[in-house]
Amino acid sequence: MRVFLATVLLLGATGAYVQLHPPENLALGRGALAACPTRFGAWNGADLSFADAVLEELRADDVLVRRYERGGDVVWLCIVYHQNRRYGAHDPRVCYESQGYLVDGRGLRRVEDGTPAALAVNVFGATRPHDRRLVYCWWTTAGLSTADPAAFRARMALSGALDNRSWGAFVRVETLVRGGETGASQRLDDFAARVARALPAVFAAAGGERRP
Repeated sequence: MRVFLATVLLLGATGAYVQLHPPENLALGRGALAACPTRFGAWNGADLSFADAVLEELRADDVLVRRYERGGDVVWLCIVYHQNRRYGAHDPRVCYESQGYLVDGRGLRRVEDGTPAALAVNVFGATRPHDRRLVYCWWTTAGLSTADPAAFRARMALSGALDNRSWGAFVRVETLVRGGETGASQRLDDFAARVARALPAVFAAAGGERRP
């Protein structure tokens, strides 16, 4: 009986402590990504959590994960930010494959980010039973946003060599595919364009991108 009572008291104390000291959500973008808008036009965002083990593997300086809604439409945004020669150009497809998705590349797509040539982003589909997703992703660093991880790494290495400092970010947006992919592409075209236009100011606030 004493052991039972002691166990109940210990569990109660643990529960009270967790309520008073909830675990920190490490994917809120509290550092370099704190300036990332929670609203892009009609898209309204809510922060999500990220597994500690995943964060440790990424070794990022800051991570932001959000779900954005516009009426009945839903998209997800993930930004992984690195500083000082932590290149962070991992293959995003591996993350999906490790969760049981079958991944198929769709090539490149142009996103209207306000530049004359527009931003080229990687596009791929991720499918598992009862779950189909469309994903856009790209990398950005000082003076460069690209779908090419090798070009991203090279620019970060050059920045590190010339300035003794560097920064870079991986950006991913995704949405569920219901029926055909036309609607999913239209959602991501709109949302990714808004994100790409906003990010230079976010990185400038972090001390990364130098604004003219």
